[in-house]
Amino acid sequence: MQGYGGVWPENELELALAASVGDPGATPRVMEVLGRSHVWVPMPAGPTRDGVTLDLPTTELAGQPFVPVFSSETQLRAVAGPGMPYAIAPVKELARGLPQGVGIAVNPEGAVGLPVPAAGVPDLCGDPSEEGVRTTAWEPEPHEDPYEYLAVAAGELAALPVVLTARRAFVQVEGDPVKLFVGVQLARYEAEDHQAVGQALGRALGAVPLPCEVSLVLLDAVAEDPTARWMLGTVAPFFAR
Repeated sequence: MQGYGGVWPENELELALAASVGDPGATPRVMEVLGRSHVWVPMPAGPTRDGVTLDLPTTELAGQPFVPVFSSETQLRAVAGPGMPYAIAPVKELARGLPQGVGIAVNPEGAVGLPVPAAGVPDLCGDPSEEGVRTTAWEPEPHEDPYEYLAVAAGELAALPVVLTARRAFVQVEGDPVKLFVGVQLARYEAEDHQAVGQALGRALGAVPLPCEVSLVLLDAVAEDPTARWMLGTVAPFFAR
């Protein structure tokens, strides 16, 4: 999918935001992913004198103050422009440091946004007593491995020199249908490369339809995600250059 100024989605948070479109019940899941994510914070005044403290900008939504943040550099650049300084901050730390009464606006004017009002900010601070949404990932058993699809996908990926490896796993987020994750490592991470890989997997799916949704994951781009780490460390590639 083409986002504002680049390919969308390009990380776990953007995958969750994209999946939430048209689904009012998806907000708790998006909040759970947001709480463990990093965001790009525009810094129109630059860093403060100590070079560490964030001088946070604010915007108003429905008369309430919000700090604008973005789910990727691509989204920030598309809205704030190429020259905007920024900082990358863990959402938990950002939420803990906000003044009372200030919310967080994710991707204002971007591809898919989420306004978190001030009353919802404490939910992002990380409560150890909260279990969160469970994600289960596993390698397909021999009888459920989509061999024909993987063979066609490998052929499509082989035609793209930027693709180094590709792995597959079944993933189920609590309450959602099972999806086939195709995790790839690329020699570079330009928007056109992400788009080309997505189109290649789409062609393979057109040739060999599957009963489940296929999701592309750029493994190095989301390397801090537990599922991505597990795929990189455990799952053997079905394609390697």
